Amino acid sequence: MWLGALGYGFHALVREFRGHARAMLFQDVEGLEEALRFIPDAPEVHERLGTIYLLDPAHFDPARAVSHFRRALERSPRDARLWMGLGRACEAQGDADHAAWAYRRAMALAPHHFRPRWLYANFLLRREQTEAAIAQLGLLVEATPDVVENICDLIWHTREGDAALLIRLAAGRPAWIAAKVSDYLLAKGRAEDAVALWRALPTWDETMREWGRRLIRGLARARHWEMADAVWREWLRREYGRAPASGIWNGGFEHAIVEGGLDWRLAPAPGVEVGIDETTGYGDSRSLRLDFRAHEGVRYAGVTREIVVEPSRRYVLRFAYMTQEMVSTGGLYVEIADADDARRMRVRLDSLPAREAWTSVRLEFRTTAATRAVRLVLGREPTHPLHDYIRGRVWLDAFALERAPDGPNA
Repeated sequence: MWLGALGYGFHALVREFRGHARAMLFQDVEGLEEALRFIPDAPEVHERLGTIYLLDPAHFDPARAVSHFRRALERSPRDARLWMGLGRACEAQGDADHAAWAYRRAMALAPHHFRPRWLYANFLLRREQTEAAIAQLGLLVEATPDVVENICDLIWHTREGDAALLIRLAAGRPAWIAAKVSDYLLAKGRAEDAVALWRALPTWDETMREWGRRLIRGLARARHWEMADAVWREWLRREYGRAPASGIWNGGFEHAIVEGGLDWRLAPAPGVEVGIDETTGYGDSRSLRLDFRAHEGVRYAGVTREIVVEPSRRYVLRFAYMTQEMVSTGGLYVEIADADDARRMRVRLDSLPAREAWTSVRLEFRTTAATRAVRLVLGREPTHPLHDYIRGRVWLDAFALERAPDGPNA
């Protein structure tokens, strides 16, 4: 009897070994079904077969998938992966009630894992159970910040560009979630919805500041100039407690430059140093300073900003400048051009003469019917190759933009 029991045990061990070997070697339906002859209760084999019958178009059979996942769960009832598989198989079979039950069971077993809740939220969206889906997705975005864009994609494609549902996803949640949803809406061309999200939050903190700057940059890139200007002015009102005056904000460099807003952009270049001088100014102690270190072949256009204007209007740009030890100002210029297409409109004031005292300058231009914003550029271009030379320092300050009166005598 002892030898018989030993022989039976050895035979069972051999069968199990052969079954697992076949399951590992053969990952197709035939190989896995053959493996079940030797290890009929192996949950991993039933899981693989269930997955094939669920996902492989050549073997798609939801009923068989359900059967295999159920068999696997008989041996491993606490495996959340199996409950997820069963939920997907039941859903594919059209059994919504059992699918929902399986998804909820998977979430209960793995409450902190992303995938069970993600699958359940997908299921709810497809079933148009919007409130329940938003509740689940909201838990996901708060727990996993990196997936906000994926969740926005899910809502966007499942509900065919439903921006209102994305806004509801952000409602009542931390500001960083609303910021990411706003970025997504802007990228999808829903600029007004993106702006509305930003304006809806009453708080003013670093998240809101950065979000606003990013929103302004995105609106400007998309050529939504009026909205960009409106957000910019609201940003300044919230930051400084008052609405900015019309014209050019920070035209006298009295404030620190706001990176990302419709403010000055200063970029250094080889042979040119640029920055804010806090000791010299026209009427105050701050101005923009350019130092030309290289003397020949200097090409520079690193001081820029965009200004929103009205179409078909005459404007006057005023500013003041002063130079020091400027041997030659050849090639130094101030330019105004259409921000969308410089071929529409471009005016330039060339070669400012050397002045050791502050000197006021004006540049007049008229916008075209299509102009919505202009780009102001301060720079320098090489002049004649035989006498291309520049050296010294120049300060610029007190930039202002005014509408000029229209009319024959204006």
